[in-house]
This record gives sequence, C-alpha cells and structure tokens, in this order.
Amino acid sequence: MVRVTVSSKWHDAVEAVHGAESKYKRLVKAIALDIESGTLASGVRLAPQREVAAALGISVQTVTNAYKELERQGLIRCEVGRGSFVAARVTEAMSNYILDTAEREIVDFSIARIIHTPEHDAAWREVCATLATLDDQPWIRSFRPIAGFEHHRQAGAAWLASLNMPVEPESLLITNGAAQGIFLALASTVGPGDTVLCESLTDHGVIGLANVLGFTLKGLELDEHGIRPEHFEEMCDSERVSALVCTPTFNNPTMSVMPDSRRRTIARIAERYGVYVIEDDVYGALPAKTCTPIASLIPELAFYCTSMTKSVLTGLRTGYLAMPRRLALRVESVLRVSSWMATSPIAEIATRWIQDGTARRLVELQRERLAARQAMVRETLGEYVLGAHPNALSAWLRVPDYWQAERVVRELRNRQIAVTSPDPFIVGSTPRPNAVRICLGAEAGDAACRNALKTIAGVFEQYPHVHDFS
Repeated sequence: MVRVTVSSKWHDAVEAVHGAESKYKRLVKAIALDIESGTLASGVRLAPQREVAAALGISVQTVTNAYKELERQGLIRCEVGRGSFVAARVTEAMSNYILDTAEREIVDFSIARIIHTPEHDAAWREVCATLATLDDQPWIRSFRPIAGFEHHRQAGAAWLASLNMPVEPESLLITNGAAQGIFLALASTVGPGDTVLCESLTDHGVIGLANVLGFTLKGLELDEHGIRPEHFEEMCDSERVSALVCTPTFNNPTMSVMPDSRRRTIARIAERYGVYVIEDDVYGALPAKTCTPIASLIPELAFYCTSMTKSVLTGLRTGYLAMPRRLALRVESVLRVSSWMATSPIAEIATRWIQDGTARRLVELQRERLAARQAMVRETLGEYVLGAHPNALSAWLRVPDYWQAERVVRELRNRQIAVTSPDPFIVGSTPRPNAVRICLGAEAGDAACRNALKTIAGVFEQYPHVHDFS
C-alpha cells in the first residue's frame, strides 16, 4: 500500500494563514485540491496525523479536524487501526466494482437487475405497437403537471396499495426511478451538515448523495434482520438526527428482510424523535408475501420510494414517491428545478401495464426465475451464503478467511466472472466485511450461470496464489 508523505503545498497553505483564518480549513482545501487533481490517487494512505502535525508545525487536533472534514466530504475514509485513505470518487469507484458496459464474454453478476426473458420482449413490443396506433398522445406533447399526469398518479397509487402502502394520488409524485425519489426526499428535508442515518452497509447511491448534498451520513449496526432498533434509538438520543434512509426489504447488499415487528419499533422511535424516514422499497414487489412498509405506519413523517426497474422491466424507469402531504409543494419544487418532471411516455407504459395486469404478471414471472437461480446458489455455494431469499435479485456471500474479498474479485474477473466487493456499500468507518455480492440477473442462460457459480465455489475452495500481491 502506497503511503503519501506530507506535501510542500500543505505546508505553504498552513503558512499562508493570517488573522482569524482557520489552519485546518486551509489544510482541508490543500488536501482536497490534491485529491481532485489526481495528485493523490484513490486508495493511497495518508500520512498519520501526528506525522503531518510535526511536519507542518501545527497541533495534532488541527490535523484531526481536517481529516474529519475530509471524511465528511467523502474525500477520504478513516479506518480504525489501519489509517486514512483517499476515497474513490463515486463514479470512479462504481466503475471499478460494477461493469459500466456489457462484455459478452463476461458472466456479469455485478449489476442488480431482473432476469430478462422473451416474455419481457413480447410485452414491450405489444405495448409499443398499441401506442403507435393512438392519435391522442398527450404524454408526448405536454410537460405539465410537474407531479405527473393524473391517471399516472392514480395508477401509481393503485400499485402502491398492492404493496401495502396506501396513498392518495395528491401525495404521490411520478419519478424517474426510485433513486430520484430518494434524492427528492433528502433534498427536501436535510441540508449541509445535517446528520442522516442509514444501514452501515447500504446502497452506494445513498453514499453518493451524502457527497452531493453535503449531509453527514452515519451507519447503524445491523443483524440478520436489518437495522438494530437499539442503536437507532441510541443515535437519536445522543445527537440531532434529521432523517433515516433504509431498505427494510432486501437491503443492498446483505439481502436482509426486516420483520414487521421491527418495522413498527423503528417507526415508533422515528416518531418519538421527529426523524424523517426515507424508505427505499424498490424490491418491495418481489417477495411472495408483501411486507408492511415503515412509511405506512407514520405517513406524516415518512417518504416511500419504489419503481418498476427491479421487478417489472429494467428499462422501465418509472418510480413512485409517496410523501407527507404537508411537504408536497416543497418536494415538487425540488423536482421542478432538478429535472422538471419524470419522463411521461415511460410512465404511460407503466400505467398501462398496471391497469391491464402485465406488471403483476411480469413480477410473478420474475419470482419464478429468481427462485430457480437462488436454488442454484444454495446448491453450489450454500455454505458461503450470508444473506439470500428465494425472490431476491442478489445473494451476499462470505469469503473464506484465507481469501480477501478484493483478491477474489480479481481472480474471478480473470475467469470472466464479475462480482462486487463490499467497498461500494460501506458507510464511514464501518468494519469491512470479507464478503462479495452476486446479482442473479446476469444476461446469460441458466447453464452458463450454473457453471459460473461452480467456478466461484471452486475459487473459494482453493487457496490464493502466494505470489499474488497486486
């Protein structure tokens, strides 16, 4: 691991401080500039705080404050017992862990997507053919209302009702996927410096939003059922918490499902402390038994985000955001200035599929296909499974102690298999689990997937090459 010595630029920045100007802020700017310019590459370890303090002639506390601010901004990560490391930028990091472009020779288990079938193609061709025959198509001519066409919102409310999330159309926005819904909810409720809680292992999009919106993201302890309520209450009691972002159904990457009793406990704690809950239920349609959304228990304090992308069709990026009615105008204003409105033609297709039953039929098909592939995982990798579910898109696998997750990722990549290390999902100083995520929607036949899973099992069962230090 390369370690960075103290830069002369840092020394010059601190020496240039005059009057009431803060040394730690100048140091933050100098280090941040080196990171943004690429002088400090992602993954390198910064010099220890005491060493930096001695070299610059400043107090250790000043350096500590600078490192804390850099970590808050997402520029470095501080790991207890290991040191401080330059963090990869969000887009840079994800391109390292998840393939951005399809590679035909690769069995790509790195992307969370549905299993595409000929039935999906047929349904898409049929709806496009129907739309082509219509003379009146307001969804391609109008860019109002911002919140979405009334019949799109009504269909969305019906879809959410099937997921145990009752909502009036007036409290619903059409979005371009669940990710946009989470952004709108956070941008409407938190500001720079606010504290937002989430699972200690969470979707990388939430971590990226902390960098973009400037809030402080802190991870909550997890067990096999998701967030530990005791830690949530402890955090709410010890500091001012603005919001909780969570995925109770199929947490990404652990695949945990929070039982209804715990959801009710989380809701009571949030209500007691006045903490907004932003619930990501993008996988909510997949379980055969529908769960109780936390947002349904405290509708005046919660946002509920879902979409069609992880259950109906990958490219059907229509999402639904249920929100407290008193915040509807504020959230709609954020939507207006960020993207004006969701893409109406796509929302029209989602609406038609909800109304004619196609959406439900494709979800049921997806459950069947996922159950078959999850059975393959249990058969070939059962002893390594940390988190999985018969209807989940992914599985969370324990890596044997004699391997490190990043080395397994490299070894599998050499064998034309892409999986994801834990790094994109780690919040703050959360201990790094020795595990990998595999997503079962790989665009490969069942035989190819089975062979790839057997290859993973084979790699797990052998010891790494002793000369592999890269």
